[in-house]
Amino acid sequence: MRPAALGMLLALGVAACHRGPAPGEPVRMTVTKNGYEPWRIPARRGEKLVLLVTRTTDQTCATELVIPEAGVNAPLPLGREVRIELTPEKTGELRFSCAMRMFQGVIEVR
Repeated sequence: MRPAALGMLLALGVAACHRGPAPGEPVRMTVTKNGYEPWRIPARRGEKLVLLVTRTTDQTCATELVIPEAGVNAPLPLGREVRIELTPEKTGELRFSCAMRMFQGVIEVR
């Protein structure tokens, strides 16, 4: 394969990876001893984002998910999936964390 063709394929693959979930397609998130996984989530302005969050450890303070700008403060019971829905209205970074802000992440809104 020629270098130019390979470069184009790589660029298309990277663009496809960064598009984010399809509208209405849930993003599965796990809370582990390392924090929120994934900690970076792509989203689109004006389109509903659905997070399905499961806390798998009791060894951290990440027992809830807080997104102040979106008015979200969701308790995360151990071992139970929690559905969180929001519609980002502005582009940019929408930060989330535990209540103590020790574990954090970001929703990248485009």
